[in-house]
Amino acid sequence: MTLHFGAAAADITPPVGIAMGGYWGRRSGATHICDRLMVKALVCGQDKARVALVAVDLVGLDADVVRGIREKIGRATGIEGAAIMVCASHTHSGPLTFPFRGMGRIDGDYLEQVLDAVVEVVVAAAADSQPGRLYYARPEVQIGINRREPHPQGTRIGQNPAGPVVPYAHVLRFVAADGRGATLFNHACHPVVLGHDNLQISGDFAGAAVRHIEEQTGDEALFVNGACGDVNPRIANGSFADVEVLGQELGRAVLEGRDAAVPLDASAISWAHERLDLPLRPPPSRWRAKVEKLKGHLRARLARGSEVSKAQLEWAVAMCKWVQAGADRARVQPFEIQALALGELVLLGMEGEIFARYQLDLEAAHGPAVLCGFANGCIGYVPTADEYARGGYEIDLAYKVYPSVQMIAPASESLIRPRAAALIAKVR
Repeated sequence: MTLHFGAAAADITPPVGIAMGGYWGRRSGATHICDRLMVKALVCGQDKARVALVAVDLVGLDADVVRGIREKIGRATGIEGAAIMVCASHTHSGPLTFPFRGMGRIDGDYLEQVLDAVVEVVVAAAADSQPGRLYYARPEVQIGINRREPHPQGTRIGQNPAGPVVPYAHVLRFVAADGRGATLFNHACHPVVLGHDNLQISGDFAGAAVRHIEEQTGDEALFVNGACGDVNPRIANGSFADVEVLGQELGRAVLEGRDAAVPLDASAISWAHERLDLPLRPPPSRWRAKVEKLKGHLRARLARGSEVSKAQLEWAVAMCKWVQAGADRARVQPFEIQALALGELVLLGMEGEIFARYQLDLEAAHGPAVLCGFANGCIGYVPTADEYARGGYEIDLAYKVYPSVQMIAPASESLIRPRAAALIAKVR
């Protein structure tokens, strides 16, 4: 049967003044709009089987929010929730749309507008469905560098040229009979060219790449991040000029991929998803938890009004309650893996800041496959087991920013890899 596809887009640029997500300790909300933020949808189908991929220029969405989105889309279009993937670009220069500790309050009215826009673009993309063909390429490009830099005092965020990165992009080109089309592209890199001092709304390098591709093709372009948990752009804490340099570098590689792409048989559409229970690291002793709580109170007193100190106190109190409860020590972290298949090509969604080694290994073993990070929520960082001994921000600190109280355990990898492989096999 013939592949049908449709694409649509809507503006979700927030108002000036909104709290921004991605960094602790910003001195205010957004002061300017540098570039517009968008939500885009691609709906692919064959007969009654349809899947939808949504790309949003946001730092992230909570899994409960995504469940609500899926329900609304299902009622409006009939597309099953398990066939809907919602991916955030993870720009750190967008509004706060995920309940990070210490980054201010989520604007509920704005978030509701985003949710309505997501449903609207999926409905519009489904209504615009037309017969077409899918072409695929994997061009070489690397705008990032592994950020887990070895240091005498422990791993720190910096640059580690010897560390793993994903040195390519995935390019999916959809072409209709009348010549219209869409481009879906994936590359693994944190959108943090702009640092915490930036107070302007921006899609970072991902937004710049999308604009470049759309200017050259006239088609909608959708960016989906990959396994970028340990990958930063080679220019971080940079300028808007740097955003354009790296964005256009990625955009040019995607355009070259479009030109060289080969046809894929995508007439068979299928999907599957699964929620795993990942183990958490053992909690500290009751004494240690009380010490953390006291430290939190002290920080809050010494830094009155500081969102960072409030966040650290909030985490310490939550940890103390967890330890005191005792019975909750076996608590786990739910984690969704989703697979959408367009013929042999599989989009593999994972709910977190996945380390690059997952993408390199899974795609090498099961290609053509595209690992999509920040898909359907975000549980925080998902390192490979060997990285825990090295410590660092992603292992030892970042989980305190996320709503969870404790970091997932190294044994999580032994659950994730086989289930991801099984899902890929199931949908092919």
